[in-house]
Amino acid sequence: MKDYIRDTLCFGLDIGTRTVIGVVGYKEGNEFVLVDYECMAHEERAMMDGQIHDIQKVSKVVYEVKTALEKRLKLELKEVAIAAAGRALSTQIVNVAQNYEDVQEFNLNHIHHLELEGVEKAKAMQQSENTDADYFCVAYSVIQYFLDDYVMTNLEGHKGHSIGAKLIATFLPKQVIDSLYAVTERAELAVSHLTLEPIAAINAVIPEQIRLLNLALVDIGAGTSDIAITKEGSVVAYGMIPTAGDEVTEAIIHKYLVDFQTAERIKIQALNEESITFTDILGLTQKITTKELKKVMAPVIDTLTLQIATKIVELNGNNPPNAVFCVGGGSQMFGFTTRLAQHLKLAEQRVAVRSTTHLVHIKDEIGMIDSPEMITPLGICMTTIQNKYSQFTFVNLNGQKVQLLNAKKLTVLDAIVAMGIEHTAIFPKKGETLMFKLNGERRRIKGENGIPASILLNGETATIHDHIQDGDTIQVEFGVNGTPGKANLADFCKIEKKISIEGKNMTLPLVKVGGHIVSGNYEIMSNDLIEVQSIQTVAELLEAMSIDPKNKLITVDFEPVNLDYVLKDGDALLIDTKVKGMQEQNAASVTERRIPEEKETPIIEESHQSSRVSEKVMSENLYIIANDKTVALPKKESDYIFASIFDFIDFDLSKPQGTVQLERNGQPGALTDVLQDGDVLKIFWKK
Repeated sequence: MKDYIRDTLCFGLDIGTRTVIGVVGYKEGNEFVLVDYECMAHEERAMMDGQIHDIQKVSKVVYEVKTALEKRLKLELKEVAIAAAGRALSTQIVNVAQNYEDVQEFNLNHIHHLELEGVEKAKAMQQSENTDADYFCVAYSVIQYFLDDYVMTNLEGHKGHSIGAKLIATFLPKQVIDSLYAVTERAELAVSHLTLEPIAAINAVIPEQIRLLNLALVDIGAGTSDIAITKEGSVVAYGMIPTAGDEVTEAIIHKYLVDFQTAERIKIQALNEESITFTDILGLTQKITTKELKKVMAPVIDTLTLQIATKIVELNGNNPPNAVFCVGGGSQMFGFTTRLAQHLKLAEQRVAVRSTTHLVHIKDEIGMIDSPEMITPLGICMTTIQNKYSQFTFVNLNGQKVQLLNAKKLTVLDAIVAMGIEHTAIFPKKGETLMFKLNGERRRIKGENGIPASILLNGETATIHDHIQDGDTIQVEFGVNGTPGKANLADFCKIEKKISIEGKNMTLPLVKVGGHIVSGNYEIMSNDLIEVQSIQTVAELLEAMSIDPKNKLITVDFEPVNLDYVLKDGDALLIDTKVKGMQEQNAASVTERRIPEEKETPIIEESHQSSRVSEKVMSENLYIIANDKTVALPKKESDYIFASIFDFIDFDLSKPQGTVQLERNGQPGALTDVLQDGDVLKIFWKK
């Protein structure tokens, strides 16, 4: 082999559940030239359902494939390209929606915001279900869009109140990569490139120029069936069902009482022979016809194809694709493509098996076997040659290194998702609208728009869907959420009067929120039910406050008033219950109460512990101790009541400091209590 060809050889390895296939070739123009391949089966079941269970046993087979190729090619293979099984992929299907108060015309920013929120939600679901594993987000695809709850194919340019999306996000566990690396290291190989098996198969079977069509690829292996969907030039979805060729093998085992290896041989021989002879576990020799075997396999194949068809439709937005390509050993089973086409309601010719003879841009120099099983290993080599980069892309995002798996064309969005940046940091929320009702009428105060994030890719303005390459620098200046709507009661209700009642400040008109009285500077809260009442008289005020005026004494600035009294700015009201059994004349005297006009008698204020007052003065006055001060009240024909004391003491009611508390002789007092000589009064504020 020429030296320059040796330097450009690509060694691809498909580590499958039943077999390990190695392919060696090089690129010549637009073609991949196959120079050699090797296929070896696992001696024991070291892999199940595509997962490596015994690293040592799998490494042994990989090493044997490698050395066999090295002997024939007379060279040393040091690097290998591998693929992670599609069966290791984990998918999350999520629904997201965004509602808007006013009718919006939706543009790409609205759509990108919606999709990013969906990816973030899917990643959170993946982490909650798999707390012990670290997952890469390989890709995501929108299954359906919704506009005001109606299904839409494209939201851009439409108007409405809400948009939504149902999307599928695909994740690959890091531990799967680690196990593949462990196998190759033990086989004395360094991984030069890593891809996904469905991507490798698609690169071999579905050229880019036909990916504008809506196509499905199904790789039917031994343990699982892997599915990939193409649309509009890209691979948009991946999926897997945990059933495949082994289901048929197990049906043969139970029907004919044979071991696993014998059942596998029976299944393979049935492809080319009319009758099969074998020995069961009892040592009995049996001979069956292929026709008889088909009857055993038919129910299993029907169930398998129904499950595959259901998954394809789900991944493809609840619609069948234009066509389906089948690869892998399981695709050769009797009636497989016919039953799959029937379940998908497609013409039978639109579901086809693809083998090496159908591949384009492949030059075979050694007479490769014509088999669907060779598709994936050839695709691994073709993908490696097409991709100039390593298995991972590293970019710098806001000063931090981010590692991304090269499973597709990477975008700024992929880096943002891998970094764990929340969608609201890119597409900030608009401030919430303040919604409330004022006298039964719905009012709303809109919040402010947020400031969207700005993105620079290598110093140039970019969007989240711009493509990135290894070594790129991304700078994201996060967005700022809009401030919510705010309003004060004074914005809607002008304060006409300020009064106090029982020492509590109050504004008029009277305002209730949820049945509770509030002041004029109250800050309105979301969903408040606000009632504004115009109050003019004492009677209207008592009614609004649900106070029964019966047997009540109302005073304004300590002067009794009637219910029809018109309230004025600055009024200070006190409400008290009239003394039981009080005579009408006493009540009348309270109303007409005044200071006698006789010659003024000196008022003596002093501590009640002070010296005696002359008997002459004592006989002409009524003496009360108020707040530890002796107060002389000039005698008059009518009685003094508790309310009268405010005319003789210094107690500022114009600046309420709480609720006025009254005590008489150590007991709670009332404004209408008749005062007696020697009474001890206490008047104070209670906060």
